[in-house]
This record gives sequence, C-alpha cells and structure tokens, in this order.
Amino acid sequence: MVMTRKPIIIAVVVLLLGIVALGYFLIDEDADTSPKVTIPVPPEVPSPPSSVEDEPDPGSDASEEDDPLFVLPLLDDSDALVRDGVLDMTRNEDINAWLGVDNLIRKFVASVDNLAQGQIAKEPAQVMTPRGKFLVTPIDDETWYLNTESYARYNLFGDIVESIDARRAAEFYLLIRFLLQDAYDDLGYGNQSFDARLFQAIGRLLETPVIDKPIRLVRPGVFYEFEDPRLEALSGAQKQMLRMGPDNTRHLQAKLSEVALELRPLLDE
Repeated sequence: MVMTRKPIIIAVVVLLLGIVALGYFLIDEDADTSPKVTIPVPPEVPSPPSSVEDEPDPGSDASEEDDPLFVLPLLDDSDALVRDGVLDMTRNEDINAWLGVDNLIRKFVASVDNLAQGQIAKEPAQVMTPRGKFLVTPIDDETWYLNTESYARYNLFGDIVESIDARRAAEFYLLIRFLLQDAYDDLGYGNQSFDARLFQAIGRLLETPVIDKPIRLVRPGVFYEFEDPRLEALSGAQKQMLRMGPDNTRHLQAKLSEVALELRPLLDE
C-alpha cells in the first residue's frame, strides 16, 4: 500500500509505542491479577510479485518529487518503522529499553484490547515495567498510605505522553489503520472494528478518577487493596492508573482526550 507524507509517520510514532508501553507501565509487583496477552504468531505472507516501475511522465508535475511516495510496510515488517521513528523523536536514552521487543503493532493492539476490558497484561514485555518498588507508609497495624514517592516511577511515561502532538498522532493512526485492523482480526474478533475498541479503551481510562488526597490502603492478604470500596471496585487498569499519581494521570487523560478529539472527525470523513 502506498502512502504519502512520510514525515507524519516519524512525527507521531512515539504515540504508538507509548500506548504499547501503557499496559506494561501500569504493572505493579503488588497487582492482584495479571491476565496474559497472547500475541498471535505472524502468518507467513508471500512476497508480492515484483513489477517494473513506470517510466516517469515528462509532463508530470515536478512537485511530486518534493513529496515522495512512502510504501507502508507489511504488518510483520513494521517494527523497524516504529523503532526508527521513536529514535528520531526523543533524546531520552531510556526509550531504548522500550525498543527491544518485537511485533510492536500486534502488542499495541493486544494492549488496547486488554485495556478496553479493564485488564492489564504483564506479558510479554516485562522490560517496560516501572523501575523501583511500590512504596507505602504505615498508619497503624492494619492501614497504610500509598507513598507518593511511588508516583515518580511513572514520570518518564508521563513526560513522553505529554510531548505527543495529538493532531499528528491522529493522522498517523489513519496511515497505519489497516495494519491495526489486521492485527485485531488476528485476535479472533471477526469483523469487529478496532477503531471502536480503541475508543472503548480510551473511554475507560478517561473515567478513572484523579485522586489528589492521600490514598489509604489495607492488606487483607498478600496484596494491598484500596480501603475505599469505590476505588477497589474500579477495573484493574483503572486501579493501576491511580498508582501513577494524579499528575501523570492528568497528563495521560489530557493527551488521550486530545487524540480522540482529533481522530474522531478524521474517521468520520
């Protein structure tokens, strides 16, 4: 498939990786459940037959040379595009740890699917989990505060998300839309729309409350739980978002809102 405006791809590819990383950045060692994502084995796709390019038309518009065509790669060959784009977009060397996994689009789609269901998956990229330990401050023998120093573990993710250009992110989504749908089809959903699944995931994350006051925890078993039953009743993904802290949650929700507002009109055209 032939696309134009390659700079758009380079400009917004960080968003793709950022959402891929979201599912893994939300993981905490004290999380109660951790459903696994199964990434389908990429099917063997025969190489398209080679063809002889047409001779340039002497009467064609010379301005086309200023906007060269870009051949969008096959789904199973798209990792290089993601990696190159990310390296061109950030000087943060920590981003290299995110680039060591394969099948990035497939993992993006699987992560979105899990987030839409309120779930988080630990597999298959543990390297993307936040650094440091989950910290608590004891109140008494039965209750604790979620230590706000734990929020700093997610600052890298928050900073990257905040830097994304929402308009270009929406345009990039359109460019790779059929690859995303192909990866979603491989999950076995038939003819269901990945666009709808994406908005479902975004909506669930936007519904997560932002908590500025100290969060109280209890520990009835191995894992910590929120003392407030309304918080404990949230989905797994939403509860883990609370552990990011209010600032990082606001950054994420603001960017997701911007992307959704930019993307919806483009999909309706």
